[in-house]
Amino acid sequence: MGHYTFAGKHILITGATGGLGSALAGMLAEKGAHMVLSARSDVGLKHLLSSLPGPNHIAIIPADLSIPGQADVLATKALEHLGYIDALFNIAGVGYFSLMEDVSNQNLRHLFELNTFAPLQLMTALVPHMKKRGQGRIINLVSCTGRIPIPTEGVYGGSKSAFAIMANTMRLELSTQNIHIITIYPGTVATDFEKHALREKKIPGVCPLDSRGATIHETTLKILDAAAGPSGEVWFETKAKWMAAVSLILPGLVDKRFDELKKKALGPASLMFEAKKRPWRLVQIESSLACNLKCIMCPWIDERIHVENQGNLKPSIWNAIKPHLPMIQSIDFSGGGEPLMQPHLAQWISDARKEGCETGFLTNGLLLNKEKADHFLSVGLDWICFSMDGSNKKIYDSIRLGSNFDTVCKNVSYFCGSPLAKSIKTMINFVIMSLNQHQLEDMIKRAADLGVAQVNFKQCDVIRGVHGKGYGLFSPKKTKEIRHLEKALERAQKLGKKLGVNTTAFSFTPEELPVCAQDPRNSLFIRYNGQVSPCINLAIGGPTTFLGKDVTMPSIHYGRLPDQNLEQLWNTESCTLYKTRFEQRVSAYDDGFMQVDLSEPSLQKLKAANQSAINAMPDAPKGCRICHYLYGI
Repeated sequence: MGHYTFAGKHILITGATGGLGSALAGMLAEKGAHMVLSARSDVGLKHLLSSLPGPNHIAIIPADLSIPGQADVLATKALEHLGYIDALFNIAGVGYFSLMEDVSNQNLRHLFELNTFAPLQLMTALVPHMKKRGQGRIINLVSCTGRIPIPTEGVYGGSKSAFAIMANTMRLELSTQNIHIITIYPGTVATDFEKHALREKKIPGVCPLDSRGATIHETTLKILDAAAGPSGEVWFETKAKWMAAVSLILPGLVDKRFDELKKKALGPASLMFEAKKRPWRLVQIESSLACNLKCIMCPWIDERIHVENQGNLKPSIWNAIKPHLPMIQSIDFSGGGEPLMQPHLAQWISDARKEGCETGFLTNGLLLNKEKADHFLSVGLDWICFSMDGSNKKIYDSIRLGSNFDTVCKNVSYFCGSPLAKSIKTMINFVIMSLNQHQLEDMIKRAADLGVAQVNFKQCDVIRGVHGKGYGLFSPKKTKEIRHLEKALERAQKLGKKLGVNTTAFSFTPEELPVCAQDPRNSLFIRYNGQVSPCINLAIGGPTTFLGKDVTMPSIHYGRLPDQNLEQLWNTESCTLYKTRFEQRVSAYDDGFMQVDLSEPSLQKLKAANQSAINAMPDAPKGCRICHYLYGI
């Protein structure tokens, strides 16, 4: 701790009955500080006062800081009681968990009044008195969510970010006045913060760390230490500081790290509450390998020559999966074929929905006539994705051989236009190739016309033999052509924002990831014939091309349903190898990322940290080393 001491000082603490506030009050009371403690609850304040030493030096002033003007009233009363204030601890605040689209105006204003306006008003009310005395300290607790975009915490982060910017500006303006303003980012602390947070649609708090964070006691000691030091920002978690810096310089890297949170945030509320009870985040079930089209880039054409049961998943295999549905968060009924060729698909989706699973599938849309669309709309589907690789008939029909552009557009438009589709996430997968790369913006316009909510710009990344070979546009290094594609993609994404169409896209150049989006640590792929694998790419091996080089993809199978039990397959040696290796890679990446000097983040240091983290990882499992998905393309 610095030379400053809080012994005998006059101090105002807001949010005094919270975990950190009450611990701080206790430690300062032991030092003999004269305090005014404030919180919304009069009962809570009286209870706190009864537990503190030296109660004669302590006053309690209830104040609901979410009410405009109450901060000024509190400042006046505190000055009347103490005579002057040496230090203000702005601790009061409330959390809020909500998707941005679900935010209520009432909660939005409540949050900003309490988290932003009230602490700022306390500062502006007390600073003139501190200036007259020639000294003062203001200690503000903010949040790293104000510097890092975290799904479901946008409003809370926004309220803290706005306050932090204004507090830091005031710090600079008062730098010659002997008034120290310390802005603290405490990180994750084991308090009941999430318990008392506001929520929309029962969205739970999502802790950004695996553990519940630091203890209240050790965090309070750090707060007092920082409060006695010089003006400036203080981060208790180095990793959080790095993430904040990375979010500004390399935002895509941070986005990848929050993929899992994003999936939880965008799922049904009931699913999020059940997540810890459901070890399998995703089970992808190839409901059918059969297909009614012959697309020019399809890698599975040869696989359909010799198939069992016409390429459809047998009911006996589904019956082997069914008892495990309560362990599954999300089921994707897509695979190497057309799911609508599976006659039992709607019933299976209904079965899964009844057990609380999120469900969806990818379809070419040609078979989704009015009757079938109404059927699937009624079973409680969560998402549907349409494969459309052309924005007009000429391009589309030249890629999707055997389809009909006009029929598909009619089916998609009918499905998306149904009132029942309002609760369903609708998407289009657009595989970028030389044939259609000029249509990115046109595809956004087409999606908007059809009523589709999102376009996923993908690449021809899975190849078997000659099928799919030569269609991919990615490259080992950034070229002039790649830069041209990136700019075209940026224009399409910008247009998407304007028209209200969300977009996703992969990189055109490789960068090794700790784990791919499929993430075998918590997912499975089940082939139409019952074989269980880490993913579809490893389920069907054979000659392939990796970044322009001819290689062979191995076939990895944990076992086969219904001959074996799904939980037993999850614990086989081969499955455990994939789970363990990727867990080791993620851990090594996180540790390696922190080895670079963190004092002054810069683009150069961040790139060095990222490369250091990549170098620290053990090799990926067999097959994954030659899979484009592990390299972000």
